[in-house]
Amino acid sequence: MAENKLIIDIDTLVNKAFYALPDFTDENGRHLGGVYGALFKIISELKTGGYDSIKVKNPETVSEYIPSVRDQIEYFSGIWTEIAESLKIDPNGECAKSEELLSALSFRLSLLSPGDGIKAAPVFNCSIRATSDLNEVEDIFKKALAFGEKRNDNYVAFYVLYDNPPKGDNSKDREVIGLSLCFDENEAVFIRAENFITPDYLGQKLSSLGEKVSLVTFDAKQSYKIFEPGEIKNRTTGYEYVFSKEDGMIKSLDTSYENSPRLFDVLIAAYLINPLKNDYEPSDVASEYLKLNLEKRGDLFGKASIKEANEKVIAEYAGKVSYICLLSAPVLYKKLQKTGMLSLFYDVEMPLSYILYAMEKEGIIAKRDELKIYGDKLAVRIEELEKSIYEAAGCEFNINSPKQLGEILFEKLGLPAEKKTKSGYSTAADVLEKLAPEHKIVADILEYRGLAKLKSTYADGLADYIESDGRIHTSFNQTITATGRISSTEPNLQNIPMRTELGRLIRKVFVPKEGYVFADADYSQIELRILAHMSEDPGLISAYHEGEDIHAITASKVFHVPFEKVTPLQRRNAKAVNFGIVYGISSFGLSQDLSIPVGEAKQYMEKYFETYPGVRQYQDSVISDARQKGYSITMYGRRRPIPELKSGNFNLRQFGERVAMNAPIQGSAADIIKIAMINVFFALKRENLKSKLILQIHDELVIETAPDEVEKVTALLTGEMEKAASLKVPLEAECHTGNDWYEAK
Repeated sequence: MAENKLIIDIDTLVNKAFYALPDFTDENGRHLGGVYGALFKIISELKTGGYDSIKVKNPETVSEYIPSVRDQIEYFSGIWTEIAESLKIDPNGECAKSEELLSALSFRLSLLSPGDGIKAAPVFNCSIRATSDLNEVEDIFKKALAFGEKRNDNYVAFYVLYDNPPKGDNSKDREVIGLSLCFDENEAVFIRAENFITPDYLGQKLSSLGEKVSLVTFDAKQSYKIFEPGEIKNRTTGYEYVFSKEDGMIKSLDTSYENSPRLFDVLIAAYLINPLKNDYEPSDVASEYLKLNLEKRGDLFGKASIKEANEKVIAEYAGKVSYICLLSAPVLYKKLQKTGMLSLFYDVEMPLSYILYAMEKEGIIAKRDELKIYGDKLAVRIEELEKSIYEAAGCEFNINSPKQLGEILFEKLGLPAEKKTKSGYSTAADVLEKLAPEHKIVADILEYRGLAKLKSTYADGLADYIESDGRIHTSFNQTITATGRISSTEPNLQNIPMRTELGRLIRKVFVPKEGYVFADADYSQIELRILAHMSEDPGLISAYHEGEDIHAITASKVFHVPFEKVTPLQRRNAKAVNFGIVYGISSFGLSQDLSIPVGEAKQYMEKYFETYPGVRQYQDSVISDARQKGYSITMYGRRRPIPELKSGNFNLRQFGERVAMNAPIQGSAADIIKIAMINVFFALKRENLKSKLILQIHDELVIETAPDEVEKVTALLTGEMEKAASLKVPLEAECHTGNDWYEAK
């Protein structure tokens, strides 16, 4: 029997078809959508998939499926058995593709057809082939160029397929298996990286192609290992933005994406359209925008090496991903255009994806020996705290067990407890923080927890991520957070501790290369400044233009005392109110933060809104606007859906209101730091400097700076950050240099 065999698992196919199609029933009420879709899928695969034979596998059990699906699985099994018997073939064996088989399947499909009431499930009407013939590959790229040059919206889709990492390997370096290309809806080609067709060769062909045609892919950052987009390669300047009085938005002056080829990333586009979903895969884009079913990479290959997988399976997956990219790009483009996010996509998110790749590639040096010394220091203090806690408790117990800890604190020692639940007493941080000022054992427990996390997460955990070059190459993610902020994983460098001195000392482990220094700059109160701009409150704007301590100015105005007589406590309270207002804090939340009665916190907030009435008007308007539209929007057009505002649950609606107040501010701050990163990157490139941008931590940028470039880099860094946005109040960035990250910060 032929090797090119279509294998069908009846239960899987019928179940997928059931959920992919609108369901329908026959005159007896029997569900048929799954059976109809499964038959349609098999016929389409046999006609277009290049198969020579088929094997249909009956399920061993169907108990995991809902009753209507179970019934359809059994119904389909019966249909297949009848077809096999009529054609005198083994229903459980392999049979050759034939006109008789296709005719029998089509006849059964016609009997089930519901007429115009339902549409057939879309299928991959695209043949996929593989090649590693150099002459043929050259010809394919020539055809792609000829097609793409005709029109700016003639996309050439590609997908770089990487191998899975070996088990336990934290390195970001993955082997390139091959590249798929698709610029014809009827065909996709998978090009295996072997012999003369090296990853470098494929990258050079892509780079040349990208300078003249519009490329599209999924997760562009993963492809930059082998190619550089034309818009990055040929650019030496950042982007200029202006404030539009018409709609209050900030817009880019660059509209070159409208008439020049650009790289299009369907992952980033899908994320911008729906930022509440943070784990997009090609299969999600396929189902959401094309109604196509695509197997997930993990389901197909697992965690084993992809090189060992079946060649046809590899080619099919990579080819289908590029096909999905080709078909979804125009759909996503129109959605971005309709929502006003094209400029945000092309001028911020797309260049940023390359800059994040460049930062990941550079990495940051982490001294393994210093990490161990730091861990040892933590271990000494942790042991001291353990002894102190055991002594205060009068016995030894598992400090990490909430149950045992609750019993010790609230039963044995009799500390005041919140209501006991079935699972025991709550020992959450907010509960213990209320008790800590009065009870040393609780303060020790909180310190113990913090240091234990420091040791496990950083002192011990970071060592696993130091690669052979002595550097940690974190992954920067731009499609994770709903607000647009960049996150960091493997390892997470965004959460390096700053609250305690012992926590801050971890930064001493991170150093620049020999002879270099770190230049570290961060924005001063960027979210408060954005609040002043967006609320247009005269008092708040004036306070920033006075150039004094904003928290002391607020305290002076709220508490009606002369500026020079503001006490440290009044300033601290004003600071809590300032930042709390940005996040839509409630009077209860403020009372918890300041350890004061709710009534007193409410008075603070009322005085604040009396002082800055424009802030309350702004908050009311953005909540009303978001409730009406269903989303909030930043100054740059980034949307954040807020479905909670329409919830029947009071607490969810309250959460939605806080999101509506904060998302435009936090999202605008995220947009501004991204623009700053882009402009800093191109400025370093334009000046042909050796210094490299290596880290972004929220509102902070770090450059590994050459010794002869320190003055130029510090001026460049602060200058580009401060002019990244033109607001009604000045943006301020402070820059420090040092021989390690601790010293620079």
